[in-house]
Amino acid sequence: MNYFRPDTGPVLPAGDIEDPGNQRRWVAATRKVAMVELQPPGRQESGPRRELELTCMSNLLSTTEERVYFKDLLSRFLFVSAGWIAAYTPGRPVEDLIGKTDFDVFSVQHASAALADEQQVIRTGEPLVGKVERETYSGAEGGRPGGWVSTTKMPLLDDRGRIIGTFGISRDVTAQIRAEKALARQALQLSTQNESLRELDRLKDEFIGLVSHELRTPLVSIIGYVELLKDEGTSGPDADHFAEVIERGAQRLLRLVGDLLLLSPIKSGKMPMEFRSADLADIAAAAVEEMRLEAELKHINLTLSATAVPCFAVDPTRIAQLIGNLISNAVKFTPDGGKVEVGLGVQGDQAVLTVTDTGIGIPAADRERVFERFFRTAAATRLVIPGTGLGLTITKAIVEAHNGTISVDGDEGRGSTFKVCLPLRPSRSPDLRDPAQALAALR
Repeated sequence: MNYFRPDTGPVLPAGDIEDPGNQRRWVAATRKVAMVELQPPGRQESGPRRELELTCMSNLLSTTEERVYFKDLLSRFLFVSAGWIAAYTPGRPVEDLIGKTDFDVFSVQHASAALADEQQVIRTGEPLVGKVERETYSGAEGGRPGGWVSTTKMPLLDDRGRIIGTFGISRDVTAQIRAEKALARQALQLSTQNESLRELDRLKDEFIGLVSHELRTPLVSIIGYVELLKDEGTSGPDADHFAEVIERGAQRLLRLVGDLLLLSPIKSGKMPMEFRSADLADIAAAAVEEMRLEAELKHINLTLSATAVPCFAVDPTRIAQLIGNLISNAVKFTPDGGKVEVGLGVQGDQAVLTVTDTGIGIPAADRERVFERFFRTAAATRLVIPGTGLGLTITKAIVEAHNGTISVDGDEGRGSTFKVCLPLRPSRSPDLRDPAQALAALR
């Protein structure tokens, strides 16, 4: 029985595995591997031709960076290329792998998948082309994840076309996979950004329509009552009533313009604040009285229940705006004959303000969004309730500027409760070395 090593001639094999037909032996000798076929009578090839073939194969497999392997019917290695050794078992002699399997190199999961693929190729005779998979290693590698490879596996045939094993090639596609994942992430981000832009565009159009309506309504009222005053020369109680209507319309316009002017500072996080010691109960009482007429026009019972709250550093103007926005919303979204309750008290080291109404409520899905710019619930749109969708955005910004929190509770059709918690400590300590700030702190 002849064994060949292409460079030195006959040698003893470092290992050999026979196929079932005993027609072929695969021999691994040091770094180079030669294949010798035991030819049946009448099919002998010339020695020089055989040696040339073996030399070409040996040189190819010992120099290529491609990860090539040959296995028998039991998925045991017959021989592997230098590229395979460098990728998976660097520094390990080739002969150590002959007769071993993927279970000696890779993790059980990866080796099991490879075995299943190879047995399928052997069973069906069909190649497995371009399968992309993640390699994981075993043993000293501790099951660490490897790179991504694209593997092609083919049936290994003898001269009679019988399947005697498998051979394949694996190419490292880690960089490609990472690039594809990065592109997918970028595409997702771009899609999300585009969706956000479309939503902002929709909200912008809706906002323009709402603002136009909010501006037009009080202006029409103001102009109408001014014309009445001019045409009829009205005096006495009627004139006073017309003046009140005109004043309410003007105040409504002033609030709207103020809200619009606050948008840019809120977005940049530079909303102007003027902190000084103030009584929250006094501010709440004034805000309730300011909204009482609007509540009475809808026969809504507006009440205030307040306990003593220590004076602490706030921006009184902004706090009044905050409370006014919450009460205004409660009145707008509460049907005629309903009730709005404003509560104020102390819990631990916080001042707690609540505004509860018996209005239409807020669906659970909309509770987090009610503080977004321009957002209006479906119910508000359906019932044509006036508003720009800015009030709660501004309210939340004021609360956060005081290091506080705001939340909303309630269900659709069962009213709502907005709760504001403000810390009872100075948001900004006055510099007592500055006489002006020291005097302000004593007021």
